[in-house]
Amino acid sequence: MSREQFLRRVREATGRDPKAPISLPPLPPAPSTPREVGELVERFRLEQEAVLGRVHVVRSNTEARATLRAVLEGAKTYIRSPHALIDDAGLEEVVRELGLRAAPAADADVGITGCEFAVAATGSVALSSVWGRLAALLPPHHVVVLEASQLVYDINDAYLLIEQQELPGAWGMHTGPSRSADIEQTMALGVHGPGRVDVIVLWRDE
Repeated sequence: MSREQFLRRVREATGRDPKAPISLPPLPPAPSTPREVGELVERFRLEQEAVLGRVHVVRSNTEARATLRAVLEGAKTYIRSPHALIDDAGLEEVVRELGLRAAPAADADVGITGCEFAVAATGSVALSSVWGRLAALLPPHHVVVLEASQLVYDINDAYLLIEQQELPGAWGMHTGPSRSADIEQTMALGVHGPGRVDVIVLWRDE
């Protein structure tokens, strides 16, 4: 669904004329200078770890498998999204080695997903409802596998990227473990989502 189609549906639902001309705000300017991959990876790591996420930068599929094995150690059950990059990282081999069993999201110890892109300036990963949302929300531990090439610098770059794609039912911007201070202003992790987040960034050697 395009942005224009979405806005016309909103107008129709609110009783306004859906055929009236739609005035759209201008797109943000494109980045003035390219960003180096290494800069994006390091900024993403700093921002994600600032909110208590853990980032593991690996340079090959072999390193990715070893890292998956380490972060999944101790889990008994898992759920995964269908992102192909997870298979490239050797997930099926690792779950066999560790004896993990597939389970529904509500019963899984860990949810393993890819992402659509990641924002370095905020340490966020963008997840689309096209792949399903429960694997990233219900298990207490969320593991994300992404390519360094999926990193953009900031939300303006992300906006430009989204404009080029078919819009899903929902986007979710996930930044570190779930945090809440609703109860007596005391910060707690894992109240509304995973209390532990590991992000594996695959930065392949050229």
